Amino acid sequence: MKDLPENPTILALDTSTNLCSVAVVSGDNVIEMQRDLPRAHNQHILAMVDEALGDRSLNSVDLIACGVGPGSFTGIRVAVGVAQGLGWSLDIPVLPVCSLASQAQSVSISVGTLILSVIDAQIGQVYWAWFEATKAGLIQLRAPSVSAPAEVVGPDGEPLEQAAPGIAILGDGSDLVSNAHSALTATERVKDARPRPSQPALVFLDQIDQSLLLDAHQLEPRYVQKEISWKKLSEQGKAGKSTAKQGQGV
Repeated sequence: MKDLPENPTILALDTSTNLCSVAVVSGDNVIEMQRDLPRAHNQHILAMVDEALGDRSLNSVDLIACGVGPGSFTGIRVAVGVAQGLGWSLDIPVLPVCSLASQAQSVSISVGTLILSVIDAQIGQVYWAWFEATKAGLIQLRAPSVSAPAEVVGPDGEPLEQAAPGIAILGDGSDLVSNAHSALTATERVKDARPRPSQPALVFLDQIDQSLLLDAHQLEPRYVQKEISWKKLSEQGKAGKSTAKQGQGV
């Protein structure tokens, strides 16, 4: 794996939601595109990478930032597979990014606000995690989980209705959570918030920490569900292939 140059160029990907998102970030120059392509990310992501690079070649990329979930089971595999393939072929490092954190970073939120980032899991459940907006950036308060909307709790495990006032709920699962907690008041909802891969890339460039980087083969999806495992096709038996097919709709 190559060492990063002083001013690296980052190719950033996220396909954990209905949006297929690609960004190229170099210093303050950001080219980002997001397209609503549910269940068709694999058909368009490479063309979007070429479009975002423009006149640049892939050899100009020094690092790949990849949204690893949680989110759409099929979608996550697309971004991770592309990041693995490109990272390995270019011999460059990859940066795993929590898609819920990327979603929380996509919206301008006042310092001190508690943020509940939520993605609809499409199975009567939501993926969710808590963050706080601080002057130093986003801080994770509670690790990503998956549950029924009614089972979402506050950052310290308290009933959601007892969470601090003025919380912000972001993402396509925000209505599901709000509707399941009728006593919840004084909240800001941003239903159209989605992960923006340029944001974690910019955060990384602002304070480069190479200890966060992985070799391409080390990158794995973050499914949250314990029973789902990530295997190469060569490692999958009949049971593994059956499990993968069952997870297509997650």
